[in-house]
Amino acid sequence: MLSRRTIVGLLAMFAVVFGTAAWYIETQVNAAPKPVRERSEVEVTQYGVDQSHGRRMAVAEYVIHNDTAPEPVTYTVTFGFGDDTALTKTVVKRVAAHDSYTGSVTIPWDRLEALDGARVLEVQRD
Repeated sequence: MLSRRTIVGLLAMFAVVFGTAAWYIETQVNAAPKPVRERSEVEVTQYGVDQSHGRRMAVAEYVIHNDTAPEPVTYTVTFGFGDDTALTKTVVKRVAAHDSYTGSVTIPWDRLEALDGARVLEVQRD
């Protein structure tokens, strides 16, 4: 016959084991998966002002992702520099199927202030 202490000890051990199992199921098994960041077709990865050739140039580095098309696609991308969208540059690049292209685009930057942004204004796929 089991003693009262043994029974109480077994009950406490079962409570701890089942409590731990319930916690694991709730927090690990039933946890929602982390959302996958959806990337856009064209992303500006870095921008700034370059003075290496004696003239101030606004530079934007970018990546074009062709993840969905089963064949090469020609992208026409318009970039905007600074606060206003009057300073733009359009680039045409052909990207192979399921591939990425990394490049840079520059425009003269005669303003005294620093470049505060470069962004994709429009993307056309042909």
